Amino acid sequence: MERVLVMLAAVVISAAILVPAGSEILAASQAANVEEVVYKTVGDRELRMYINYPPGWKATDKHGVIVFFFGGGWTGGSVGQFEDQAAYLASRGLVAARADYRVKSRDGVTPDECVEDARSAVRWIRKNAKRLGIDPGRLIASGGSAGGHLAACTMIKDSVDAEGDDLSISTVPQAMVLFNPVLSFKHEIMIGRLGEKKNLAGNISPTLHLHKKAPPALILFGTDDRLKVFGDEYWKKAKGLGVRADKFLAEGQGHGFFNRSPWKERTLIAADKFLASLGFLEGEPTVKAPAEIPDAQRRRRRGGGRRAHPDTARWPSLFDADLANAVKPEGVWTVSDGVLTASEDKAIWTKKDFDNFILDLEFKTADGTNSGVIVYCTDTKNWMPNSVEVQIADDYAEEWAKSPKTWHCGAIFGHLAPTKSMVKKPGEWNRLTIRCMDQKIDVMLNGERVASMDMSLWTSAKTNPDGSQIPPWLSKPFSKQPTKGKIGLQGKHAGAPIWFRNINIRELR
Repeated sequence: MERVLVMLAAVVISAAILVPAGSEILAASQAANVEEVVYKTVGDRELRMYINYPPGWKATDKHGVIVFFFGGGWTGGSVGQFEDQAAYLASRGLVAARADYRVKSRDGVTPDECVEDARSAVRWIRKNAKRLGIDPGRLIASGGSAGGHLAACTMIKDSVDAEGDDLSISTVPQAMVLFNPVLSFKHEIMIGRLGEKKNLAGNISPTLHLHKKAPPALILFGTDDRLKVFGDEYWKKAKGLGVRADKFLAEGQGHGFFNRSPWKERTLIAADKFLASLGFLEGEPTVKAPAEIPDAQRRRRRGGGRRAHPDTARWPSLFDADLANAVKPEGVWTVSDGVLTASEDKAIWTKKDFDNFILDLEFKTADGTNSGVIVYCTDTKNWMPNSVEVQIADDYAEEWAKSPKTWHCGAIFGHLAPTKSMVKKPGEWNRLTIRCMDQKIDVMLNGERVASMDMSLWTSAKTNPDGSQIPPWLSKPFSKQPTKGKIGLQGKHAGAPIWFRNINIRELR
């Protein structure tokens, strides 16, 4: 088995990514040995595992071990997601592994094959217990979202297994730490991902296989996460069986909340205490949660919301001042004093295709305005079913106020309602930031994040994951929508004008 030993300094979380400067999330960690190994080969594809060792580690040790699986909707993602958690738990005495696995975008696989890889990873760890310095009977499975699903599937005795795996080696862990996991494929919004293999849905549905001797679990969800229904089902069944399933809820938070401060630190503390209660760790957590900032002070610092709008001072404009880089109908769109508007219900488009980016702009509505910002458009002549629209509307107008919530300002039109109405009254300028990263879309309106979507969960063209209806003219499931295309602005729709200014973009790599 190929092995590459890499010496790395202890991980410090980048302030530019998740944690404010001065965070002490890894204050107790020492320089960490990170070993890179190939745990499985499928064709020409080498699946690697990255292993953090505790300070003073020796091969003769009998440490507990935790294995992390990244999220990404079984479509994408990176082993870097749990790098910080692995480094911290290694500093606390665990051997901490992060396993790569095949995903749809890179390998053309379905979720059951992702599960196969996760189970292979656990078997590899146990098979190599002596060289890893671990006790194979003290294994913790962990992961986030789709990775949480993979971790939970390791508890299923008979699931889906790769050809050639040593089935005499159990995959069942002694504990699980699951961050907003999918816990069932016996559900309309999930089963479609299996394609022609829908008969395997039950084999990869952890809740279905929950029994009295199932391993204890800590399950962490944001209260605004639409996937929390899976946690609710699991908790209810576990309670009836007398199985320990601890609950951590982050009030007002959506999917993936644990990736950023202060929730990254808070969830690590919860995981630390949970594992200590089971004898995997000793002593108190060494990570510290950031001090609370009073609401008024937080609003002053961030501009009035959960996250600040970006500083766009050095960002290029989406459109040239003379609209030379735009595709537009003749005589409809005009610019005056930096303000862009349209005289008819016809859209303006970029000539260029964009995939990963942050778009920031200001808009102003009139009485009854109904407009939108269009991203990922692959057909500008028939854009509605071939794009994603972030809705702009005058929520104060009776017509739109009484419309479905997925038609309100800040919504991902027809698919995801805003968490609250943040649009200002007609005649006032609003700030809108849209962040598109593959199938993840975040919308911030006037300082408040009002929508956060994982397109991979929208597998139906008729109903949303929460059961609400999708307008019939939006006939393509978002899970199949390409994530690269033109950006557009809708014109004077429904007879009311719309104005835009300061339209800037930053492309993400």
